[in-house]
Amino acid sequence: MGLDRRRVDELGIRYVEKLSLYEEYASRVRNLIQDLIEREDIEVHSIEGWAKAPADLVRTLSTRGDDRDAELGAVSDLVTVRVLLRFPEDVYKVEEVILAEFEVDHARSVPSSGLEDPFRFGYPAVVYALALSESRSSLREWEKYRGLGFRLELRTMLQEAWATISPRVNLNVDSVSEKKLKRRLVRLAALLEEADEGFLSLWEEVKDVAVLVPPAQDDGASRDATITAERVFDEDELYAFFKADPNALSRWNALAAKAGFPIFVPDPGYLKDSFKYLYIILRAAGLDTLSEVRRFLTEMEEDDRGLQQLQTIREAFAKESASWRVDPFSAIFLLVLNLKWDILKEKDLVQLNIKRGSDRIGGID
Repeated sequence: MGLDRRRVDELGIRYVEKLSLYEEYASRVRNLIQDLIEREDIEVHSIEGWAKAPADLVRTLSTRGDDRDAELGAVSDLVTVRVLLRFPEDVYKVEEVILAEFEVDHARSVPSSGLEDPFRFGYPAVVYALALSESRSSLREWEKYRGLGFRLELRTMLQEAWATISPRVNLNVDSVSEKKLKRRLVRLAALLEEADEGFLSLWEEVKDVAVLVPPAQDDGASRDATITAERVFDEDELYAFFKADPNALSRWNALAAKAGFPIFVPDPGYLKDSFKYLYIILRAAGLDTLSEVRRFLTEMEEDDRGLQQLQTIREAFAKESASWRVDPFSAIFLLVLNLKWDILKEKDLVQLNIKRGSDRIGGID
């Protein structure tokens, strides 16, 4: 039984009257958290903050217990800030910052330590119910927000993929099918968690072994240390291009997962080979300067175009793609193969090893 309808309406009206304050608070606290994280040199993929929509609040209150003393303060997500990070270790670093800067409602929080329960379901995010510290809320520019709480969600990019995909799985089936579906979801969650840890380990290994090519000297004058974007690149220069973007691997891996491809965690040798095939197809497709590669990747990330293309590819090969091995470089390989087919179809794909690169994604080695 939910709250009395009149009580729900009363709280809804009260919230609407204060909505501009909550929206302002969401913006202020989002900017504050971003500033605190940047001070610690922690790289963030994205950060967003919002106030709860009034209609969503009414739905939330309508499902609460029959508590006539319920107040707006009992709803922990009137304001939410979501921080999307690269790796689990970044989540732990942000946690330390948050615990030092805000008041924590531990009863309504799920820290990273709380996710270590081996019987937990899924791959959930770290969540904190927070409020401004006494010292900050005493400051003139913050005092009007005294007593307002907010919900903080800390997620890796693969946790975001889980949060996006898992609610779409319909478990409204018979009990036997429900158990089977839940078992599959548990396995997928475990693979996502393993992928997060695997990509962190892989990225650390890449950083350890990477060697940048020193710039050439011309007539004794020093050149810019960055690689010129308007000349044909070689394999080492393309590698340095991807290395310059520390979020690249996680970002493209998350897009592949969101597109519905199976979660695949390659070993370093496999990923190295995937990179070589990507280099081959980029050159064959005429994307042979770094500015052209950058422009192509930017277009793929704008308006989810790359995601939509990957979904189209997966749906076109619905049966086969269920067993495909799509790592980050392979995801880009598929986009180039699909979108630059008019150029590639005129090439000898067997001689160039592009067919082999395509076959290995499908598990044909």
